[in-house]
Amino acid sequence: MQESFDNVGDSQEIRHIADAVINLYASYVHSLLYPYNHPLISDSLRNAFQCLQKAFRKKPNIRLETAEGRLMIDGKVLKGDILVLDNFVSWLNSRNIKALSFTDELTRRELISFHRIISTKKLTVEELSKAMSEKSITSISVHSVESSADDAGVVSPDGMADGRLVNDYVSTMFHMEGGKEQAPFFSRPSDVSPHDEAAGHGLVTDSFSTMFQAGSSDGLSPFGTNSVGEGNSQQAEDARYAECVEALLEHDISEDDRDIIRSIPPLEMAHLLNAMLFKPPRGDAVGRIIEAYFGGAVEVHGEDTVERYRVFITRLKSDLRPHFEAHYASLCSTDNSFADQETGILPGAGQGMYAPSGTEGNTGIPTDQPAFVPRRTLKNSDFIFDFVANGKAVLHDIEIPGETASLFNEDHLSHFQDEGVLNALSTKVRAATDDAGPHGAIISEFTDEAITDASFDVMLNLLESNSLDDDAFRKLEGRLAAVVELFLEKGEFEKVLEVFNSLKTHSLQGNWGAHASAMIRSIFSSERLNDKVVEALRQYGRKQKESVSRLTGSLRSFLIPYLLDALSEEADTSTRRFMMTLLISVRSDVLEHIAKRLRDSRWYVLRNMLYLLRECHGRSYAPDVKDFLENEGPLVRLEALRTLLSFQDPDADSYVINFLRSDVFQLQKGAVRLSAAYRIKYAVPQLIRLLREKDVLGKKFLFKKGIVRALGRIGDGHTVGHLLNICKSKSVLHKDKFAQLKIEIFRTLHNYPAATIGPLIDYGMGSNDKEIVAICKKLMNRYSLSVGKQR
Repeated sequence: MQESFDNVGDSQEIRHIADAVINLYASYVHSLLYPYNHPLISDSLRNAFQCLQKAFRKKPNIRLETAEGRLMIDGKVLKGDILVLDNFVSWLNSRNIKALSFTDELTRRELISFHRIISTKKLTVEELSKAMSEKSITSISVHSVESSADDAGVVSPDGMADGRLVNDYVSTMFHMEGGKEQAPFFSRPSDVSPHDEAAGHGLVTDSFSTMFQAGSSDGLSPFGTNSVGEGNSQQAEDARYAECVEALLEHDISEDDRDIIRSIPPLEMAHLLNAMLFKPPRGDAVGRIIEAYFGGAVEVHGEDTVERYRVFITRLKSDLRPHFEAHYASLCSTDNSFADQETGILPGAGQGMYAPSGTEGNTGIPTDQPAFVPRRTLKNSDFIFDFVANGKAVLHDIEIPGETASLFNEDHLSHFQDEGVLNALSTKVRAATDDAGPHGAIISEFTDEAITDASFDVMLNLLESNSLDDDAFRKLEGRLAAVVELFLEKGEFEKVLEVFNSLKTHSLQGNWGAHASAMIRSIFSSERLNDKVVEALRQYGRKQKESVSRLTGSLRSFLIPYLLDALSEEADTSTRRFMMTLLISVRSDVLEHIAKRLRDSRWYVLRNMLYLLRECHGRSYAPDVKDFLENEGPLVRLEALRTLLSFQDPDADSYVINFLRSDVFQLQKGAVRLSAAYRIKYAVPQLIRLLREKDVLGKKFLFKKGIVRALGRIGDGHTVGHLLNICKSKSVLHKDKFAQLKIEIFRTLHNYPAATIGPLIDYGMGSNDKEIVAICKKLMNRYSLSVGKQR
């Protein structure tokens, strides 16, 4: 039995992968509603990339696989309350994708390009492969669904229309307050007209569909097409329809937009209104729709218009239908009995359901298909929001809870809004502004920042005075803590330091020294405040290095543990360096805390602690450092060796030799650098051995170049003879790289004793390489050497 997500242990990597999946699917959902360059899409893709990067720290390869309608990772099912996961699987299956593989070399460009390809187009396996090749996407691998579709629950790609949202999309974006779905909306295939599809789902009879198609030439163009270009233009046209209907619900529209409204097929117009309106709109909105769609009272008697009205009113939800019938009847200048005329509406027809009497019309519309257009109204509110999701409304990118959103109601507003009262209020405001006169400038100075600064000055003056009694002094603590947190949120480190210094001074020489000391401990030792200090340092610290350095020094006894914890979790390299700089500035105070963290199991934490131990001159901890010379992590071993060398430990040189002899290339490369940095002459024989080693594949040129530079920095005269032998040798393979290596040898000759370089200069003067000859001439002039006399 497959393990569920709850049994995976909820590891950090799995959570990161799940978050990435959620953001990838959210980007796809937003791409159906907004242009692809919309911030909602780019932000979700950025979050997905960051989550994948975090997961790559321990999983260099991530494979997402679909099986039985579930998402699998490492053979385990991601299952639980995250409804988006199932929708993500359906989306992949609709794109004929069985599995996705990501490598840790993934770039943000590759992720965005791949997401855009599968979000905006439905391609075959060959077309998808070609598109990925054109975009140079190499870190993502796609595994297609097998034609047999053996897995139960795998959706065949042929069974989903282009542009259709996946099942249960309504459950993640367009919930009603009661948790029920809205009316379904179908995206047509590009080669099917609206009424052909309606007939296929049992919405209309064959005769009705034929009648509508026959009349489509009169202002209603058919949509049948098989070309990809026309399919894309149809998607753009559908989006334009939705925009115009949304605008018409809010206000009157231009004549060009009215022409677009009139060109919408009645079945599609009904679907748009069903999806956008949760409850009947205000009368003026209904009137605008009827007038714009049916052409006004003069034109509504036409036979084609009446037939369009029949189709339109049939497909409207039952709670919307009476309002549109009444307005249509008023345009026809008839009595209310018109609304009761036969319109082809079956009694009891529900939202999205129509079952004509024909035998072929018994197939109901699937109720599990999602709505294409987001709902824009809430129950108990007649206000039209940008969109509504999960019982909450969104207006201008501001999320409004359902209870608050229900107050956006014309009836509710009438209790507070009276035209006369508003006019009087406006007049009084203007009059008050005019009367302010010279006081206006003074009033404008009373900002929140000015009030906070004034309060801060008052509290400092109270601290410095001797007029406070015991109880008043203690009550001041809460106010000071709140002010310090406020300044930290703004990055005003100088003011935080001013509070600390004032309390410190008072604790040393004030009348309430014991209370001041207790107040310092209470305020600045709390976990809440130190977390805020660390966060403020991350955000603003690098721009105020001097102030931050002084604040760190003052708070070091409280702040150091929190800084070290933050350093262990920080992912940004520049921020880590900044934190290390702060910790190094307090030196001896941090050593004890560093030693405690040497027991951490994470290699990067150990490396950072060894670095801090070295920079803070923790020579007394040298025995502890030696324990890490045998650590399984090469970088940890090299950092420990570098620390021992800086402490001038006598055992360090022998470990340099051991690392040069190691089979681990990373240790060899690090030992070469350390030999050069600390000029270890004992390492020369091993360096020459490595330099002489054959490089059949030609992959160690840069490594050998580093060895030549290391030998030059050490400057041992006995090395020159070995270098001459290397120069005289011949290389059959990789001649160009060998020639560059010889040039590097001559570039480092000035580091050796002048008495030892003569033979190499004589050899170089006979070289065919102009750069080598030029270097030899400069050295001969510098040391007054002659050609041939040094042999």
